[in-house]
Amino acid sequence: MGKLFPVVNPEDIENSGERAVARVLVEQLSNRVEIFHSFNWLGRDSHGPLREGECDFVLFDRKAGLIFVEVKGGSLVFDGRNWSREYRGAFEALNKDPFTQATNNMHEIVRLVKRRFKSSGDGLPFTYGVAVAFPDSRVSGALPPSIKRELVLDAERLRSARESIRRVFRSFRRPYHRELLDREVESVREALYPHYRLVPVVWRTIEDQEERLQRLTREQHQLLDFLSGQARAAVRGVAGSGKTMLALAKAQRAARAGHRTLLLCYNRPLQDWLRASIPESFGDDLVISTYHSLVRRLCHAASMPEWERGDKGDQAFWNVAAPELLLDACDLLGPEHKFDAVVVDEAQDFHEDWWTSLDCVFRNPGREACYYIFYDPKQNLFVDDPCLPDGFGPPYRLTMNCRNTVRIAEHCASLAGYENEVREGAPTGDEPEVVQVVTLRRAFRETHQRVRALCKPRPGGLDWSQVAVLAPSGTKPKWPAKFGPVPVTREYAEWRRGEGVLISSWRRFKGLEADAAVIIETPARNGSRNTANRYVARSRAKHLLTVIEVQEG
Repeated sequence: MGKLFPVVNPEDIENSGERAVARVLVEQLSNRVEIFHSFNWLGRDSHGPLREGECDFVLFDRKAGLIFVEVKGGSLVFDGRNWSREYRGAFEALNKDPFTQATNNMHEIVRLVKRRFKSSGDGLPFTYGVAVAFPDSRVSGALPPSIKRELVLDAERLRSARESIRRVFRSFRRPYHRELLDREVESVREALYPHYRLVPVVWRTIEDQEERLQRLTREQHQLLDFLSGQARAAVRGVAGSGKTMLALAKAQRAARAGHRTLLLCYNRPLQDWLRASIPESFGDDLVISTYHSLVRRLCHAASMPEWERGDKGDQAFWNVAAPELLLDACDLLGPEHKFDAVVVDEAQDFHEDWWTSLDCVFRNPGREACYYIFYDPKQNLFVDDPCLPDGFGPPYRLTMNCRNTVRIAEHCASLAGYENEVREGAPTGDEPEVVQVVTLRRAFRETHQRVRALCKPRPGGLDWSQVAVLAPSGTKPKWPAKFGPVPVTREYAEWRRGEGVLISSWRRFKGLEADAAVIIETPARNGSRNTANRYVARSRAKHLLTVIEVQEG
């Protein structure tokens, strides 16, 4: 069976013609064929304004290539010059020739695919072509010279869709076309459906919501196409607006374009997640690191022992001495250790001296191939007076939440003091649950009950890797080793492997997400910073959020 993206039941597709085509493609094509339904694209015409289009289906077979399919349902007639469709007993002219429409879609989407290939020349190394499906019609009579019979998938040919698609591929295949390499497969996927993931969800409610959120994420990704001609850009976005995914996508694009790229973040678990999200084929062309890991890496490369001698218990070492060490190391190192492009995620947590030191990691300072920063000032947890580097101009804004359900997004927006915006079609989800308890001991007892309920086969059914418990770091001595039969881990890698439910501090989990989160909050000790902590922690929950507020200190 073919794999349909977004992950929906073909019977739920609203358009009857597209529903019929999706059904036969999924049933008849090989399981290596990825079927992307309703692919929307934005492009520019010769005069510059943006224009949008939609391709009904894109078929991606790693052994064969890409086929772009336009669907026209109902009874159609071609009179030698124009196409018309029967409607209520009469025929009305179609605004567009379906074959021209399919061809235009192909050229626009192939242009997006080419951007992700390092050096493809004027073409791509694999086959791509078009077809038009008429699921409710049967072709009879002569076709115009511009239309080849094998490119017409009428009701008869859709009965044997697998062989019909093979014929389309054969029609466009050239002698130099070949099977795609693993790295090229990832490049095509990134173009067609950025960030899609097959999330191992069991509970049907979350599965439905996840599919809809993934479709929204694809729309946010188009911002990178708008900014592709700019070497520098600052992107400011609310929690859940897709900043981290966009930062990862931008870094991969830069690396695929032949630029040695550095993707920086603040905390180590986010670094590990980002590293696990990219193909190994990038090698040293794409380095993902925290700021301090980068300093340590370059100090070792420059044979500087000062890093090891530093007082790791002194905050001044991390904020002041580390950037000085980075400057000294870069003075000693050659261009092979430096970068053409730098992308920074969670930039609001970077100190002023860090920004100054980062200028030296570029191979050609002042003429960077790419320097992008992604940030949200309301998520600042570590810097008293946050700042951004000079030379970026006004930031581009991401105001739409495409990670959380509507009710969680509204809850977090209210907490941070901004107006919530979600796209049409975002899942509503459950109202966040806020429970007040007197003691920390009672808070963990409540957490125990909720984690067990979430992970039981009924009614929960969530995998351990979908559930996270977040608590203040000062409560670590009270963290349990398990919640009844549900094991607990403090290691992110073990959590992702499904070895237990994760328990973590709010700050260490920053930048990450979980399908369901239980958050323990103790009374504030640092005034205004408490709001940022709560905003960051609660926005980590994608689908289900429980907050347990402890009244006693």
